[in-house]
Amino acid sequence: MKIIHSLSFIALLCAGTFSTFAADDAGTPEEQLARSLKKWQELKQQCGGNYSYQFRHSSFTGAGSATTIIVRANKVTERRYEVFDGRPAAPNIGPSHRPPAPKWIEKGAEIGKHKEGDAAKLLDELYAEAKKVLAAKLEPHQKRYIRFDAQGLLYYCFYVDTRIADDVPQTGVSIDNLKLEPAKKNP
Repeated sequence: MKIIHSLSFIALLCAGTFSTFAADDAGTPEEQLARSLKKWQELKQQCGGNYSYQFRHSSFTGAGSATTIIVRANKVTERRYEVFDGRPAAPNIGPSHRPPAPKWIEKGAEIGKHKEGDAAKLLDELYAEAKKVLAAKLEPHQKRYIRFDAQGLLYYCFYVDTRIADDVPQTGVSIDNLKLEPAKKNP
């Protein structure tokens, strides 16, 4: 499992130990994850395995990075990496305003070439990692968190060391901006 960094620990304390999607929050976290995986398998069929998501990491100062993973037909086809410094964005003035470009983009055989950024994984692999996080025996100073998005899909499942206050390392899965794309239809 990879150690990931994201939100400050104080924000996580406000979120509660096991935050789940409200429509189906009965049962243990393991049962919730199993239901979420089943939902993902149904939606994956509907979208033809076409989706994207991000790993976002930021410090309490606002500086950080984002790795975007793009999947087509259940295969990672692109990985993008952006860095942000936490300064406010320039105002949108005039037609020439454009969002900052990624630091790099990898496609096809290039995927995984750069050391920066998170590994390109399928959502199925992230569910497998989440299952391991739920099975891990925690120390008294560790706390586990799990949450699903409005569709019931995995948003995060990780544990942290409660002795660390800011920029606490997380062990497990934490994704953002999951977008399912419509399946392509044959003409």
